[in-house]
Amino acid sequence: MNKLLIFTEQKSKRLKYIFDLVLTDLMGLEYEITADKESFSNSTLPKFSYGAEPIGSEIFFEAVSLLFETEIKPQPINFCEHGRLHGFFPVYKTTSSLPFDLFASAFFMVTRYEEYLPSKLDKYDRYRGSQSMNQKAGFLHKPMVNLYAKELQKMFSEKFPSLVYKKTKFEYQATFDIDMAYSYLEKGLRRNLGGFMKSFFLSDMKDLRKRALVLSGRVKDPFDTYDYIFKVCNENGIPTKFFFLVADESRFDKNIAPDNPKFIELIQDISKKTETGIHLSFKSHISSSKSQLEINRLEQIIGKRPTINRYHYLRFHVQSSYPRLVKHGMAEDYSLGYAAHSGFRAGMCTPFYFFNVRTNDQTSLRIFPFTFMDATFTHYYRTNTENSLEKIRQLMKSVHEVGGTMIGIWHNSSFTEEKEWKGWRSVFETVAYEAAELMKQQ
Repeated sequence: MNKLLIFTEQKSKRLKYIFDLVLTDLMGLEYEITADKESFSNSTLPKFSYGAEPIGSEIFFEAVSLLFETEIKPQPINFCEHGRLHGFFPVYKTTSSLPFDLFASAFFMVTRYEEYLPSKLDKYDRYRGSQSMNQKAGFLHKPMVNLYAKELQKMFSEKFPSLVYKKTKFEYQATFDIDMAYSYLEKGLRRNLGGFMKSFFLSDMKDLRKRALVLSGRVKDPFDTYDYIFKVCNENGIPTKFFFLVADESRFDKNIAPDNPKFIELIQDISKKTETGIHLSFKSHISSSKSQLEINRLEQIIGKRPTINRYHYLRFHVQSSYPRLVKHGMAEDYSLGYAAHSGFRAGMCTPFYFFNVRTNDQTSLRIFPFTFMDATFTHYYRTNTENSLEKIRQLMKSVHEVGGTMIGIWHNSSFTEEKEWKGWRSVFETVAYEAAELMKQQ
């Protein structure tokens, strides 16, 4: 029987959520919880205890109070290490199998508990990656919760060789945010005149000439890279997802007008080739009416209700934006990560269900954390393509090691081979090829 027996004196929704995630979703094990010491002691099942004291000589994990609480409050964070593992809640019983509470640490990371507490947001009203405990502890670049599962598997295998674990496989998903479908086309007279004037006053003759050539139909729009994207991904067997911004024009939402026939045709064409989602606009994370309007728009365009989302500018609040997505019937969100940092915001490289810490309930919304974004390297790290590719390779290695899913965010505008994007087609192609090779080897 592929089942664990767990002794703990108290049950809670938080405890069940993190046991379900780590033991069942990541490791493939069933489990049963008991508070009966005698039946636990007499059981021949593989087992461990989680609490204040061990029952006997079983595997024992000392517990802190976090998973048995119901309120949200500042937590006593102390960084601790055990081999390659890092945690936040040290424990002090020498009988504990680990020097920190692995399950509480995992819950803290995955639920983004710290983001429910007061914090200083960045200029775009986003939680700062530099404030995260994962970053402060120096392991934002590691999928720590996935590593926890691997460590538990190693620990259990030594004592319970009959247990069979879930086989995890590395996967790479290329996802694309279409913030601006075209650079010059379909912008209308006002926006193109403004573009001509800006280029003229800046003496940017190259841009002036290119705009004129594109608008006259003599050359392709530089942001029209869709055929190239599908060619690279299809050749390497890389699954794709596209997220379209269909908001009203604003300072931060500058896509083509959502009722533009050519834009509608583009969305419909891409939706026939791959899964298409909504790219909720800059202010949508605080507006249910704006979110609903944009979701309805995309539904009318593609002929079915979108069920996947990524927030524009990655601008959202875990504690309020995610519950709003649940109300809108979204099944999946792909926003979890940092614009200014690559890595693992939730310590995870595997999809998981959003747990609302305010209500202490697991929801129907699945979170797909992304691993890296192209603009992070050009706009925040300001590094060259060689260093960018090496950082992505290191992240890919970390995800591959735990059999996780590496999700990359790309933009159609990143493949122009101009200015800061010169050389990025090579990066895109290399990542696709090397990820495909890893997937073939499994």
